[in-house]
Amino acid sequence: MKNLKAICAMIIWTAFSIFVLYSLGAHIHYREIIWAIPTSISLLIVHMINMIIYFTITGKEPYKWFKAS
Repeated sequence: MKNLKAICAMIIWTAFSIFVLYSLGAHIHYREIIWAIPTSISLLIVHMINMIIYFTITGKEPYKWFKAS
């Protein structure tokens, strides 16, 4: 259940980030170096924040492959 919550939070964050980039016109100016570098850095930051969101919500649950009996 925690995985589903984390994935939903990541989708919301990513959608918000895409909306902001779209509003700024990053999809139009992707061939210009002045736009390409900040856009790529912002996409990297979005990915890193997605990882932080996922591991903050799920905790150590993704690492438990086998349940102790």
